[in-house]
Amino acid sequence: MEKTFPNSNKKNIAICIPCFNEELNIDELYFRITKVIDNLNYNFSIIFEDNKSTDKTISKVKKIMKRDSRVGLIENNLNYGFVKSSTNVLLSSDADANIFLMADLQDPPELIKDLIKEWEKNIHSVIFCVRKSSKENKLLFIFKKIYYFLLEQLSDFKVVRDSTGFGIYDRKVIQCLRELIDSYPFVKGLVCACGFSWSTIKYTSQKRKNGKSSASLLFLIDFGILGLVTLSRKPMRYITFGGLFFGSLGFLFSTVVLFSKILFWNTFQFGVAMLSSASLFLLGIILFSIGIIGEYISFIHRRSLRLPLLIEKERINVKPNKPISYRNSVMVNISKEK
Repeated sequence: MEKTFPNSNKKNIAICIPCFNEELNIDELYFRITKVIDNLNYNFSIIFEDNKSTDKTISKVKKIMKRDSRVGLIENNLNYGFVKSSTNVLLSSDADANIFLMADLQDPPELIKDLIKEWEKNIHSVIFCVRKSSKENKLLFIFKKIYYFLLEQLSDFKVVRDSTGFGIYDRKVIQCLRELIDSYPFVKGLVCACGFSWSTIKYTSQKRKNGKSSASLLFLIDFGILGLVTLSRKPMRYITFGGLFFGSLGFLFSTVVLFSKILFWNTFQFGVAMLSSASLFLLGIILFSIGIIGEYISFIHRRSLRLPLLIEKERINVKPNKPISYRNSVMVNISKEK
């Protein structure tokens, strides 16, 4: 059965949810979503995208689909990671607005009503939900605060802070993101870089009830670097200025040492410890700078390949996107739509 929006004057809104091993959260998530949307005068669709779960997430969603025609499912061919899967599901619908929502219940579905209310004012194209506080690991929350502060200082654009991407995105934003998207996108940053008007709704993030987060320390570091290289050229400039500074400092130091040795040949000692410390310090700066440059080169390389965002195994009750831009679709479907 193919999902189609009812032929009426109601606006169409899609709720887009990435999933990975969320079998313990699916039923409660669906219940809380429907409790909100059943009282709103819109044509809703609920799209789950499974990122190759190893538990019963897919069977749980399919069971819900049998009793609710608004629910659709996208199955990925492989586990492509959170960044790709979440972007793909956000761009999966041509509704008037798409709402991105995590499946772990840390972001409350009850805010859907508030998001739609703000969107209907037609002032902002995107309304993000941002965390004013969190019941998650306090140390992790503080590190995230520090990261977003640094990202804001380094970014070439004003960026949204303390957001998982949870929010509502107008259709024109979704279409623009499909035009600009690369194979490893930082969606929040792209929204800001494109110049869309956005606002925020503050909330308290809840502690994860069931399951285990797939966001490892390495993922958080990778995601942090992705945001930096997407939004800012300042690190490259700092490397350039740093190179000039340390190069000038090294030249001055070498000149002083050389003249000191000439003037005080028998008494002046270079000092192995001093030279070793200086060498290690400069080596650290060089390696760090090469690493940053490498991240930018890798970012450019990924974009130049123009790879698809991911490969879908199948879509059930989810219509294909309308073709736009040079990349007719941000995904490649390897099976027939059901």
